[in-house]
Amino acid sequence: MHHIKITELSIAANVCGQVLREVEKQPQWSMAHVVMNPMAVSLLHQHRKMEEIYVVTRGFGRLGLLTPHSKPTGHFEKVAAGSVHRIEPKVPHILENETAGTLEHLVFAFPPFNPKDVHLIKNKTVCGWTHELDLQEEQDCFDGAKILPYSFPDLDISMAFGRVTNDSKKRKKPHFHKRTTEWIYVVEGEGTILIGGEEGSMSHGDWFRIDPREPHAMRSDTPENLVVVCVCSPAFDMNDVYY
Repeated sequence: MHHIKITELSIAANVCGQVLREVEKQPQWSMAHVVMNPMAVSLLHQHRKMEEIYVVTRGFGRLGLLTPHSKPTGHFEKVAAGSVHRIEPKVPHILENETAGTLEHLVFAFPPFNPKDVHLIKNKTVCGWTHELDLQEEQDCFDGAKILPYSFPDLDISMAFGRVTNDSKKRKKPHFHKRTTEWIYVVEGEGTILIGGEEGSMSHGDWFRIDPREPHAMRSDTPENLVVVCVCSPAFDMNDVYY
């Protein structure tokens, strides 16, 4: 079983002074786990070649963007657990934690993150209007979970927030994919994961990789929902689900 406890990884240096851990690196993308301290604000910066996807897993705040089609002062997007935000190359951006708790998010970079492609923007600020929070509509998943799905066909990757209840009637038998590799990040709750005939426990901060043709399934072991982020690359395709 391919498993990492993210909190046990070393913290990487970064210009914004955040608690950043480099977790996954694939040929087309990389993923870092980031925790912002209470009321923290990142520096306004941009990437000239990379584009990013922020997957917010805990807390809430707002993402400021200086886009070509916005006013000179830019605009903000509300961010909260369950929201996903795409940032195109050459778009200056800033993230603000508006809570007295931590703001946790996964940062996907396409192509993989390059520290030389981080460019600070000086003498500019974002102070425009604010988009209200816009979450995907929750859907029933084939495996018995409830999900908030997000897909990026041009990047051939998809993410979904899933919540698994402790209800034996909703549990499905393990399934596998022939093409897709799947990664699972545990946001909250406790549960059990089955991968290729091997069982493991699940709790906050766990990161699992499921290779093609490995049967897998999850269950919640407490009255609270088990909340996870499932990442599929190539993007999830129902035609690539087998039992």
